[in-house]
Amino acid sequence: MSQSGLLELAHKKLHWPTPEQILEPPGAGPSVYAQIAREKLGRTISKLSDGHGVQIGVLAANPQGDSTETPIALVCDFPGEVSEETLKKTYRLAWSFSRTPSLITTEPNRLRIWTCYEEPPKEDDIIKPVINVSKQELESFNQISLSDQAAESLRLHWADLVSGQFFQEHSQRFQRSQAADQMLLRNLKSVRKELQENELDDDTIHDLLARIIFIQFLFDRQESEGNPALNTNLLDYLYQIGKLSAKYSHLADILRNHRDTYQFFRWLNGKFNGDLFPGKGATEQEREVEWQTEEQKVKQTHLNILAYFVSGHVDIENGQLSLWQYYHFDVIPLDFISSIYEEFVSKEYGTGIHYTPEHIVDFVLDGVLPWDSEKWDMKILDPACGSGIFLVKAFQRLIYRWEKAHQKIIQPNDLKNLLENNLFGVDVDAQAVRVASFSLYLTMLDKVEPQDYWENEFRFPRLRDRQLIAADFFEEDKEGFRSVQDAGKYDLVVGNAPWGKNTVTPAAKSWAGDVWTITYGNIGPLFLPKAAALTKPGGQVAMMQPALALIFNQVGTAQAFRARLFSEFKIEEIVNLSALRFGLFKDAISPACVITMSVTPPDGEPLTYICPKPVMTNQDDYYIVIEPYDVNTIYPQEAISNPLVWTALMWGGRRDLSLVRRLAKDKNLEQLELSNIVISSQGIIRGSRQKYHSAILGRRILEDKRFTQLFPKGTDTYLVAKQLPINKDPYTHRLTNLAAFDLPQLIIKLSWTEKLSRFQSAITESEKQNSTGIICSGSYVSVHIIEENSLILEAACLTYKSKLAVYYLLLSNGRFASYIPEIKPSDLLRVPIPELSVGDLHNIKTIDDIDERIRQAFEFKDSEWVLINDLFNYTLQDFKGNSASPGRKRTLRIDNSQSQNNTEPELTAYCEYFLRVMKAGFGQDKQVCATIFQEINNTFLPVRLVAIYLNRPDCHGVHIEPINSPDLMERLENLNKLYIKRGSIEDGGIFYQRVARIYDSVQLNEVNIPTIYLIKPDKIRYWTRSMALRDADEVAADIMT
Repeated sequence: MSQSGLLELAHKKLHWPTPEQILEPPGAGPSVYAQIAREKLGRTISKLSDGHGVQIGVLAANPQGDSTETPIALVCDFPGEVSEETLKKTYRLAWSFSRTPSLITTEPNRLRIWTCYEEPPKEDDIIKPVINVSKQELESFNQISLSDQAAESLRLHWADLVSGQFFQEHSQRFQRSQAADQMLLRNLKSVRKELQENELDDDTIHDLLARIIFIQFLFDRQESEGNPALNTNLLDYLYQIGKLSAKYSHLADILRNHRDTYQFFRWLNGKFNGDLFPGKGATEQEREVEWQTEEQKVKQTHLNILAYFVSGHVDIENGQLSLWQYYHFDVIPLDFISSIYEEFVSKEYGTGIHYTPEHIVDFVLDGVLPWDSEKWDMKILDPACGSGIFLVKAFQRLIYRWEKAHQKIIQPNDLKNLLENNLFGVDVDAQAVRVASFSLYLTMLDKVEPQDYWENEFRFPRLRDRQLIAADFFEEDKEGFRSVQDAGKYDLVVGNAPWGKNTVTPAAKSWAGDVWTITYGNIGPLFLPKAAALTKPGGQVAMMQPALALIFNQVGTAQAFRARLFSEFKIEEIVNLSALRFGLFKDAISPACVITMSVTPPDGEPLTYICPKPVMTNQDDYYIVIEPYDVNTIYPQEAISNPLVWTALMWGGRRDLSLVRRLAKDKNLEQLELSNIVISSQGIIRGSRQKYHSAILGRRILEDKRFTQLFPKGTDTYLVAKQLPINKDPYTHRLTNLAAFDLPQLIIKLSWTEKLSRFQSAITESEKQNSTGIICSGSYVSVHIIEENSLILEAACLTYKSKLAVYYLLLSNGRFASYIPEIKPSDLLRVPIPELSVGDLHNIKTIDDIDERIRQAFEFKDSEWVLINDLFNYTLQDFKGNSASPGRKRTLRIDNSQSQNNTEPELTAYCEYFLRVMKAGFGQDKQVCATIFQEINNTFLPVRLVAIYLNRPDCHGVHIEPINSPDLMERLENLNKLYIKRGSIEDGGIFYQRVARIYDSVQLNEVNIPTIYLIKPDKIRYWTRSMALRDADEVAADIMT
């Protein structure tokens, strides 16, 4: 029970989880968050004058689930009214906690929601909640007459919070750039820049910054009585014994004295050992040399910069006050510190993903190392550990499992044993290995009581060159990573492999030999078989990989690698993160995926293929939303033999896959070239300009951006040669076969154009006195065909300008499917072209004329053209667009007073196509109908509800039922209870699932009518005609089984 009583009211009126589910979540993931929050914040808040009795929990989207999803809010439930000062202190702690986008405070008479994405208030600032709702307003909720204030509380309904609608409506208050981790990262970078400008090397800078974080943690870390681990009493003691030359109370003061700073460092090194400080040589003399070397490098000027920074005076980069004083390092989760430090000292590989966001790491580990287990004695390896984020989070989970198995708090010696025996890492970057060691120490320290820090028996274990090795993972002379001698050593291998073109090292190339093919010199995929060689039979490998190389690339070497991998190991799951590429990985050059496989032969069972899409709310910053439409099953043989499954199922469904497979068998320019009917060539690439190409002099040339200028509307099908300039430059990178540039000639632009959302092509119309075609830059492909087959070029020209080309390439080409707008020439030539004539191209007036000609030429069925249309109009626009893209808009509700026609255009069309599929499958005589539930006021819910009746004699077609918003909410809540009752409690309910289908029956005139309820977000993309086809197919399959 909550202290304020407001959580009970929120559960009753707003359908939030119960107070018990908030304060003591039953799911393992939310439970861990709540436990950390109580430990980190409760100790401080409860000691405030009006904070006694505070209860702390988390509002999780799925409190019953075990996954480590970022909670919606941190919750502080106070037994009485609290002061402004207490609220400020609570807010600063929540901001430093940095685990949730919002803070909810409840008092007996009010509930407030605060953003954790705004910098903490200064002493004299007045803090402003995002929402402030009184107890009286909550109690009046659901009454028939809704006041404006009560309508606002409606926006706090569970559906609004869990769907992200609340955060979208208040997006200006939830800007991630003001979150603690982002601001601390900027602070650290500005200090590093200043130290670099003062000629200090990066390795030493990183070591010093690690130390000040470590020491600040000691200053902030409190024991049960509220005393910090590193306090003035201890500093006074160091003064008394002569370690320090003066009495100090703050870190900044110590840093202003070079001699005392290094005396302090040496004393801490003696207490903690480990790899945080210099002096790790084999002999006393070597260790002293290391200390002397650093002390001579680091000048007082450098220490003054650090002192100025930690004193909180000025942010060096922008001259504003530093926020260092507002960071509570005892509250900041230590894995958060290691994760931002990973970005701070990210690897210098040219491609791939350098920094793995925390929630991605948790997402990977949830699948292979879930919290809810007592199995703790596992050997875990990260073969590309970077600064240790995977190892840190794995360490936390092993600690949790150890405590669960032993039913007691883990002790320092047990923590030391876990570090020495269960966690291993390797990385080519020695500096990253230093940071990994530091990160693991911080995690260990966070589990030790401060009073134990200074006991003689507490020491950090030495990790570098033992458990953490700076080396190439593919070197076979490093103990612990040898394929034969160390085979089967590890239970689990996890991590984020480096990748990119020409990243393969000599050691990796030697290891692969003739067994594992390498595509474009990409080292990433090789980590999988090497990791599998080191894993126990039945153990697992879960790694981030390059999506292009692993699943999309269709060149021979990639297909051979994929075939061998899928034939030797059981691939359990692939999560394609390509659609999230720029949301998750701001500077990513190449799309990523996560593969999970068992070191056991495949058993014929299908793998799970998941393709999450961005929701375009702040949720994308900290949460991977997976909906039922994102999940597919693929059989191993299908994965090996049919590469189209990866792209087609990324953006479409099984109907799309069938259509693309059929289209792939149609005639195309590639086939015609193999049959010597056409000749094609990419345009002229200037490049190194090493070749003199006299034959291109004097010819008309189409340069890079000229096409768009000539054809702004995209409807012109002929390119008039005389409009182009004459080429006067004979130099190119290589000689080009100019036969492909003869007439008849078709020019195709390699890149998709954003303005038209299409590809572009045109047939060259020559000058009367000149019978030669034009030449073009490397941004185009030229296709030549003999005169008698010129109608083929006309069909091809129209196809490339149509929706069909976009549809086919998005569902068949890995580059285009994952954000790369330029298609390779060989892939572009695979677009199908029709056998039938497309008519006279001179009569083309509009873009719609082009699409209609192609629809007729291919003789597409209505259901097929619906797939093409919806992907072009919605899927593509959502993929390339933003939160205002067509598919992300609300469905349209037209007031009956304004229109007597269709008051629900999208949902009506959806229902009509759904009913059409049902009748096609089960008979036209079936009495199938649909009801759309429509809110009668302007307070629209974030979800829509449709009922499909399978045998209702008194109902025909589509019916719209007006309903009050609170009544609709109650109906949805009842369906939610039914959904949870029939399914797994861990599924989280319909609002968490976002897309739900519930089979039930309603009683009308004493007859039970089988009914299917469809609940989906109020976004057009969920209610298109193609989605109706997909949903109806799945319902029909359910009925048949």
